[in-house]
Formats: sequence, C-alpha cells, structure tokens
Amino acid sequence: MTTTHERENARGSYEILVAEDSPTQAEHLARVLAHDPACPARVRVAADGEAALRMAREMAPDLVVSDIAMPRMDGYALCRALKDDAALAAVPVLLLTRLTTLQDIVRSLEAGADGFLPKPYDAGQLRERVRRILQGRDAGDPARPLEVMADERRRIYELLVATHEDTQRLNTDLARMVDSLALLGRIAGALNEAAGETDVARAALDHLIGLPALAGAAICTAAPDGAARVLAQRGEGPVPGARACADGGAGDGPGQLCLPLLAGTRRLGELHARARHDAFSVEDRELLAGVAQQVALALERARLYTRAEALVVERTNALRSERNRLSAIVETAGTLVLMTDPEGRIVTFNRACEESLGWRAAQAMGRHYWEVVRGAADPEVVRHMFAGLAEDPRPQRLQGEWVTPDGRTRSIVWTHTLLRREDGSVEFVLGTGIDVTALRGAEQRLHYASNYDAVTGLPNRDLLRDRLRQLKAQVQAQDGRRVLGFMLVRFGRMALIREALGPGAEQALLQEAAARLREVGSQDMAASVSEGAFALALLRADADELAASARRVLAALGQPYRYQHDEFHLDPSVGIAIYPNDGVAYDTLARGAETALRQAADGVGQRYAFYRPELNRDANERFKLENALRRALERHELELHYQPQIAVDGKSIVSAEALLRWRHPERGLVPPNDFIPLAEESGLIVEMGEWVLHQVCCQLQAWRRAGLPVVPVAVNLSAHQFDERIVGTVRRVLDDCGLEPGLLELELTESASMADADKSIALLARLKGMGIRLAIDDFGTGYSNLNYLKRFPVDRLKLDRSFVRDLETDADDLAIARAVVAMAHGLRLSVVAEGVETAGQLALLADLGCDLVQGWLFSRAVPAEEFARLLAAGQMPAAA
Repeated sequence: MTTTHERENARGSYEILVAEDSPTQAEHLARVLAHDPACPARVRVAADGEAALRMAREMAPDLVVSDIAMPRMDGYALCRALKDDAALAAVPVLLLTRLTTLQDIVRSLEAGADGFLPKPYDAGQLRERVRRILQGRDAGDPARPLEVMADERRRIYELLVATHEDTQRLNTDLARMVDSLALLGRIAGALNEAAGETDVARAALDHLIGLPALAGAAICTAAPDGAARVLAQRGEGPVPGARACADGGAGDGPGQLCLPLLAGTRRLGELHARARHDAFSVEDRELLAGVAQQVALALERARLYTRAEALVVERTNALRSERNRLSAIVETAGTLVLMTDPEGRIVTFNRACEESLGWRAAQAMGRHYWEVVRGAADPEVVRHMFAGLAEDPRPQRLQGEWVTPDGRTRSIVWTHTLLRREDGSVEFVLGTGIDVTALRGAEQRLHYASNYDAVTGLPNRDLLRDRLRQLKAQVQAQDGRRVLGFMLVRFGRMALIREALGPGAEQALLQEAAARLREVGSQDMAASVSEGAFALALLRADADELAASARRVLAALGQPYRYQHDEFHLDPSVGIAIYPNDGVAYDTLARGAETALRQAADGVGQRYAFYRPELNRDANERFKLENALRRALERHELELHYQPQIAVDGKSIVSAEALLRWRHPERGLVPPNDFIPLAEESGLIVEMGEWVLHQVCCQLQAWRRAGLPVVPVAVNLSAHQFDERIVGTVRRVLDDCGLEPGLLELELTESASMADADKSIALLARLKGMGIRLAIDDFGTGYSNLNYLKRFPVDRLKLDRSFVRDLETDADDLAIARAVVAMAHGLRLSVVAEGVETAGQLALLADLGCDLVQGWLFSRAVPAEEFARLLAAGQMPAAA
C-alpha cells in the first residue's frame, strides 16, 4: 500500500517506511504521516521486519517508523539490521511500542534507534517527532537518542552511563535474582503486542523457553473437530494430545505439566511444559500457572481483536460496495445530481448534468454552483437562492430556463435539499434536477397541432369555440350594445380546382386565401373549421356593420389567384348567424351560418346572406325541447348507459364511463349533442349532474351487493358543476350510497379545468384527498398547458376521439397520439383512447403504449342491465 501526498516545495515529499503487522494500525499510521501539510511524505508499509528490510534495501527511505512486536523479525532486530548495513546506517529509526520500561528504552538505544514513542500515540506528537527528526536530518543535525526519553529517565540513563562498568557487574548478580519476575514482565509485554492467537502463543513461548527449569513447552487450542491444534512449540516440548491431561494438574508425572487456559469458565486451550530435570519446583509451577493466566487473557483478547478486525474489513467492504452502487446509480440516472459544500463549491456533478448543462465534470468540480448553472432571465438566481437556503430548511425549487456555455437554453426543474451532520450543521447542499426541455417542445408542438390547422396555420374549430365563448361573455357584459356575428366562408370552385389540378393546387390556394382572410380580419377571430371552409367571429355594432364586414371579406377573397402562371377565381360565399338571435351554442350558430351559406351560394348578387329564423323552426323547437327537458327528470325519462373501458390487450374490463341518455316519449332517444348544450345554457345541467352522480354510485353499490366484480366508473363533470359546491355534493352522494371513493372517477374537460387553473388545482386536490379518481377528458382539444397539467393531481388522460378517428391514415394524428401517451407516462398518468372502432386503431394504440381503450370495436354504451352481464362475464368477447 502506498499513500502519496503532494507538496509544492523544492525538496519534494519525504520517503517514510512504516513496519506494522496490524493492517488497520498501519493504515491509520500511514494516513497520519502522509497528510502532514508541514512535512509532506510518501509512505510505504511493510507487514513485518523482514519485508521492511527488503523494501529499505530496494529504495532507501528518509525515515523508518517501526512497531517493536512483529512476527519473524521484530523492531529491535530490524533496527540493528539497518544500522549494520553501511548503505542504510544513516537512516533514522523511530520505534513505536506499548512497552515503556527503562529496560525497553535501553534495549531500543542498544539496537541503534533514533527515536522512541510509546503507544497509544498522539497524532500531533507523532508528526512533531517525525518533523524534528527529518528536518534535523536535512539540516545536518539529527536528533539525539536521549531526546526521546522523559527527563526522569534521561537522568537515570546518564547515571547508568556514568557508572556503566559497576552497574554491569551489579546487573549480572541481580539478573539471577529477578529472572523469574522479569520473565513474567516480558511475557506480559510481548502478549500486549501480539494480535493473533498464533502471535500470542509464539510471543509467550519465545520468552518462556528462557526459564532454566524448562526443557520445552507447547500451547494448543481445540480445533472444531475436537482435536488438539498446536499454536506454537519450543524446545523439547511435550506432544499435546498424546496423553490425557488432568485439569490444572500434571500429565505423566512431576516432570510434565498440562495447565488449562481459562477465560472465566471457558477453556480456551492448554499450556504443556516439560521439566529440564526430573521435576518442577513449587516456584516453577506457580510461575507457569501465572504464565497460563496471562496467555489465557491474551488469547481471549486476540480472538476479540481478530473478530473486530474481520468485522471492520467486512463493514469497510460493505461500505465501499454501497458507495460504488450509489455512485453507479448517480452516474447512470437520468436525473441531474449536483452536490456542493456549504460555500457552494461543486463536489458532485453526474453525467446527466454534463449532458444537460454543457459542462464536463472536471470543469465544473470546485467551481461555485452559480458559475455553472446560470438562469436565462436572471443569471444570479442560483446565488440568490443559495444565500437564503439556511433560513428556510425546506426543499427549495427553482424552475426556469438555463443557459449552457454554448448558448443553448434548457428547461430544468431543480430541487435543493440541505444534508446535515449529526450536530445539525450543513455538510452538503444536494441539488437534483429534471430536464423537461423535450417535454416543453412536445407541449408546444402538441398545442399547435391541437389548436391550429396544419395547411393554413389558422386556428382550428376547437380554438374558435373557446374564442367564441369569450366573445359571448363580452356581449353579455355590454348588455346587448354590440352583436356577435358568426361568419362561415366557402369557395364554390375549389372542388373543381382540386379535381383538375390536384390537392397541391388546392392547398396553395387555400393558404393564399387564409393569408388574405387573416389580413382583412386582423381585428377578428379567423379560423379554419373544415376542409376548404373558413369562419370568422366578430363583434360589431349591428347587423349593418356585419354586412359591411362580409362585403370586405368577399372583396378580398374574390380577387384573382395565381398558381403556376394560371389565374383562378374561387367564387367565395359567406353565411352569417348572429348571437344570441340565431342560437347560443357554437353548434347552433354553425348550423345557422351553414344554412345562410347555402342560401348565399345558391343566390346571385351580393354572395352573402344572414340566417333568417323563418327558414327553419329552430327557435320554436328549442323552446319546446327545453320545456320537455325540465320535466325529463321528474318523469324518469333520463337513463344511464355504461361503456366499458378495456385493457389494451382487448380482454379485461378495467373501468367504464357512464353516459347520460334522454328517452323522449315522442322523439325516442334524443342525441346528447342536442340536449346537453341546452341543459348547460338553461342551468339544468347542475341538477342533472347531481342525479347522474347519485345514480352511478348507488348502481355500483347495488352491483357489489349482488356479488358482481365491480370496476371504477367515470362520470363527466360539466364546467357549470365544477365549483366549490362539487366537493360537498360528491361527499354527500358517496355517504348516501355507502360507496367507497375509489370506485368513482370524475372526468373534467381540459378547457373547463384550465379556465381557472389555480382554482381547479385546489378543487382537484380536495377531491383527490377524498380518494376520488380524476381524469382529464378530451385531452388535446383545449389548452394542453403542461405547466398546469403537471400540477393537477389527476390519474389519467383521455385521448380525444378526433385524434383516434384517422389514426391509421393521418400521420399528424398518429404523432399527436404518440406525444400524448409519452407525455402522460412521463407525468405518471395512464391514457384512455376514446372512439376506437377498428382493429387497426387498437394495434397502433397498443404499439404506442396506450393503457386503456373504449369504443364500438368492443361495445357501445349499454343499459345497466346489459353492463351487469358484461361484469359477470369478467371480460369482453374478442374484438372483430
């Protein structure tokens, strides 16, 4: 293992060789030495003295730091070997040990050590000692050995030196008297240094074999199979296991001992001893018993140490593995992940950040967050946000446009969270972002495709409907002081031109006509409502002004057109209907204008006509129909039909939609398009809507009591119903019928939900909180505003049938359907396609990933009794 710490001085880093047999202690020692800014060093680690000597001879270090107790060659032997080598004699040696007796210091000095530091050491003290030795060595004044000892021990050492010869003679005499006690001390010191069981046994026997009364000794433990396992043996030792040993007693005779190694009541092994002469003395037996106790304690500690080191290794590996997994997840995730320190300097910058922000990770790391992420509208918005993070610990969101270094603009939604330490201080700031640039582009394309004609670029019928609603509100607000005209324009010769010159000529002429209409009606709402037909919605003071506007339109559109050097006349005609005289709803006004247009086209002269009530009985019929509708509820003429919503595999019924039908006693079934607009205009829709909710919920509960496998049923909400009262109405109906909320789904049209988006979000959230399922109906025909839609707590979108009808033949409709499905799934919503009538449509929708379908391919809307039979069957018959 090599740890490198770079420094920027002339000399470069020092070479330090560490000799330590404990991996964890060696790693800690190397880290302390390598990260000293005042004395940078490159540290090499050897597992024992022999390895250290070999590495020193391969490349001479500036300093050797060695543990004393090591296998094969201890620190004293290593020090002597280095000092005996001429090439390495000048290398200073610093010894580390838990032994702090005067004899140990003397022995270290005799071995030639340049320094001595007791364990456990203080990191600062160790660095100071190393700096003193190395810097003194550089200055030519290496540290003296006496500097490593305390003052008291230095004085003793100086006294010993002064009386060396006398002391040497006295020591010889005293040694004979204290050998036994010294032996116990040495064994205790050696056992302190030993880490593993084998090291304990070897250290004990290495010292014990010096006992004069001992011929040989062995230490053994029990293997898992019960057999004796010899840890170490010295001299003419007995053979463990060759005889039965009495606990704490002799083996074969007074010349042999078998002493148990006990940790409490647990037997860890035995110490076997053989006497050099016939028998052990009492003193020898007591000494050996003391050694056995020391060895037992050391063995127990070694086992705990081994298990602890194994646990450290295991947990370190687990942490590294988890870190690698998290790093892989962060790098491969599509989400942008950016992390900074509390000062805003970037410390993590994943691949998604590189791809979206245009910075390489190597360039971004270390820079301030606001230098890398710059807002298009306010380049300093991130700096301002960062300054207020600590005051508001809640996750902070930043949404907008961000500029990349190459000038591109990306739409990203950022969320920022403070990561704190245990003491509450901020350790990191985590920023995660979602790049919604592609979704923004899809939103814009979808909005255009949903609201504008692909050929002429004019608004389509759906956008015209919305604009007409706004103009009607203006007329009502002005108390009839202005009139609203609905003008329909069609060309008499367009069919002939298409047949003669082909669709290319027709498109070119329509585009020219649309440009003229846009210019002449610049203050009005011009739209393309069908193939070859335009419409205008305009506010004027009276019918005379509407007539004048019609003449200006005819004059502009009646001018000659040129196509491929030929000149054409298109013969435009205009039909005009007036709100509210000729109708209230869009469809009514459109039919009136169509009737007037036929009159204008069939006539001669001015080529425009107003719709006149005497041409049809619409006003009278409307009055009669409204009166009949008011009595329909009390006469029980309204009924509900249910159309199943099928899983895209075409088999299982997943849910259904409840559709209102009016069975008139004389007319039969009245089409919903005839009476629903009338109910909305007259205000009856609120009462009828509550009736529908009540009927659906009670019918579901009745089916459930009958044992049928019920599915959620969707109910359409009118825009007139969608106000503060709807929450109380739904709660009351559910309570009356005893139905669980999850079986009821409410559908709201996109245009109604977007009318007041913030209010809609609040109401939808309250309904969602009750457990109601929510859906957006006729998606793609309204605003298609993703900025609000992503905030709506809805469960699904319903793809309007207008996009499904020509799915097999119209590439634009297929592209819109694909965009809707992808966008919905991106917002975690399911998609229901309406109006599926062919197997080809079903196959395309399945390929697009659509979730559910409904339409005549599987079933029309059927009465409750027939739908109950479908529920009982569990799935639909195979589609034709």
